[in-house]
Amino acid sequence: MAASRKVTSEAVSHLPIPPPEWCRLPKDKDLPRIFFHAGKDLPTTFLLDDSSRCSCGEIESFEEVTTTSLIIYTSVFAVEKQIETRYCPTCRNTRGRIGPDLGEHGILNWNNKIAFSHELMNAFTSCFTTSETPAYSFHQQIINAYLNDNSRPFCSIQTFLSAWFAFARLQIIDSNMECFQCGPNPPIIIADGISVAFAKRRVEGLKPPTASDPFVSHIKLAKGTTKTTCFTGPVKLRTAIQKAIDADSLSDDERSKILAIVDDPEVISHN
Repeated sequence: MAASRKVTSEAVSHLPIPPPEWCRLPKDKDLPRIFFHAGKDLPTTFLLDDSSRCSCGEIESFEEVTTTSLIIYTSVFAVEKQIETRYCPTCRNTRGRIGPDLGEHGILNWNNKIAFSHELMNAFTSCFTTSETPAYSFHQQIINAYLNDNSRPFCSIQTFLSAWFAFARLQIIDSNMECFQCGPNPPIIIADGISVAFAKRRVEGLKPPTASDPFVSHIKLAKGTTKTTCFTGPVKLRTAIQKAIDADSLSDDERSKILAIVDDPEVISHN
């Protein structure tokens, strides 16, 4: 399937998908557990059943049943199986077809031509919720895994994200957080938060830490010995001079004279 081909906004799969094992709540104990087992237990051909439908929602068709190839993307390689489908009478012009849901096999049937294992979709959810992995990075990881297994190429990131959002809409993920007065789904929610901002006058001159400013970052000192650039006299003398400079009763003229003495290397060398 070409990466640039436009995909439908809804998947053929439509039945609820149970949450993965690592985020189940005690109240989810009655939900079914579906284990993919790397696709080892998948049938050769997926048959039409009572839950079959088209991505448009149509469930009835009297067209002839045909068997075509179905590519299933997993987290390490792509699996090719066969699938039974029928032309959809509602969206015949777009060549829509009615196909099985495949949820009982741990598979999201995207468009009867490509599908995605639930474990692949759950792996992406786990990555971006535990380590903040972006979609592009996860997509590249799957591409690398496919190369290591000499598998057919993985789908485009646009197709993968469209399928993942369709998967997320079907997945049953609730929480035990609810208001005892309004119930689990109140019409209005007021959330507390913190907003940090700076005054405009304080951010106008901000630059990235990698930017350098020759007038601020680089200070070129005049060549000379340490005594010409630093006051290296005794500690008591330096302390006395500092107290004299900081004294409130000291006039500006007296303070200037003290600074001139400190800057004189001859005075420093004699003390």
